[in-house]
Amino acid sequence: MEKIDTSYRFFPWITGALMAGVLVVPGFYVLLSLWLALFGAWHARGWIQRIWQPSQAIGAVPIWVGMAVYVLFGISVGLFHGYKAAYFDAYVPMLLAPFIVNAVVVARPPVKMLWFGAAAAAVLSGVVASYQSLYLQTGRAGGAMNNVIMFGDLAVVLAMVCAFGAFFGVTDTEPRWMRRFMFLGTAMGVWASLLSGTKGGWISILMLSVILVWMALRHWHWIRRVAVAGAVLFGVLVAAFLAPPDLVVNRISNGLQGAHTWLTTGQITEGSVSIRLEKWKQAIGMVVDKPLTGWTTEGSVIEIDKRLRQTSAGAYPGGGRWTQTENDLLQAAIVHGLPGLASSLFLYFGFLWGFIRIRQQAVHNMLWVGLATVGVLLVVLMLEFGLSVVVLGRNAFRHSLIFWGMSVLAYLILLRPQRPAGK
Repeated sequence: MEKIDTSYRFFPWITGALMAGVLVVPGFYVLLSLWLALFGAWHARGWIQRIWQPSQAIGAVPIWVGMAVYVLFGISVGLFHGYKAAYFDAYVPMLLAPFIVNAVVVARPPVKMLWFGAAAAAVLSGVVASYQSLYLQTGRAGGAMNNVIMFGDLAVVLAMVCAFGAFFGVTDTEPRWMRRFMFLGTAMGVWASLLSGTKGGWISILMLSVILVWMALRHWHWIRRVAVAGAVLFGVLVAAFLAPPDLVVNRISNGLQGAHTWLTTGQITEGSVSIRLEKWKQAIGMVVDKPLTGWTTEGSVIEIDKRLRQTSAGAYPGGGRWTQTENDLLQAAIVHGLPGLASSLFLYFGFLWGFIRIRQQAVHNMLWVGLATVGVLLVVLMLEFGLSVVVLGRNAFRHSLIFWGMSVLAYLILLRPQRPAGK
């Protein structure tokens, strides 16, 4: 990576402090994006040479194209339907993205800022979750989020970043406590997710455990790697059983029972799995009825609530008004039809394809591989979270996707191989 610009020594401290509080201090995830965007906008001159041309060189163009398609489609549809100003909030993080990348490239903070910021945020999330769930007996921990699912899922993202920081971001020449702090962040992020009782994060935890061990121990014999992966999975399962039963074990049992009942009888028996299966069923019917235009934002709320009340879902005692499908891609499809679904896929797969292309480049640098893999897995996690929550409909998810994606891209730009002068 290019030499650090010491004229911006304050940059990593401010950024790291904001990163540390993203899950436990209200509004910090927005402040983090705004701080970076304002810094990047102040130094926007030279963006083409500093960001766009290097993005072309490392294969990151699909990332920018995906965001551009998503934003242009969403804003155009919003203007056409005359949506209220709140609708356009969904596109603010993407509009800030170029400036976020520019901020990191201009300031050139050490890459440790990324790893330490994630670790501090994960540790704090685990501490706060323990305080809320175990000491205050509040049940499912939510940190400073207004939704426990967002807290649990984003804690998994922090754990993933910490784990890759431990294996790919800390060299053997650095103090041992640095890698231990990364591992602590990984464990606390997983613990926070478990205490949130968020089922969507548990599949991700198991998946990431296997992927990380397989990559980190790539030089080992496959039998040893399988053994270590099995030990890690066993450790995750032990942590799950150590958490209060109502947060993990009982929720898994109730969810499986609810799924079985819905599949056999169509009845809604609990407020997590069976209700989601019914929502998805009704959403598919709505997409079939209006595949091209969708039902619009307000129309989809009215229609899905109407359809659910005509089924056994209407008798569910946890009732109220059901306004979303709790599925990211289905929600996009019912609101703005298949074109809306396509715009969301452009965003996700633009990120995915871009980071895969970057990772495949012949750059013999483990930090490069680790960062590019974080970018790939970030998208995989968001897609997996989107199976049970509307990711692009939640501000915290949107800002997290853009912050981590753009930060990783910025460091990859700084790490890119430099051509010799005159070539």
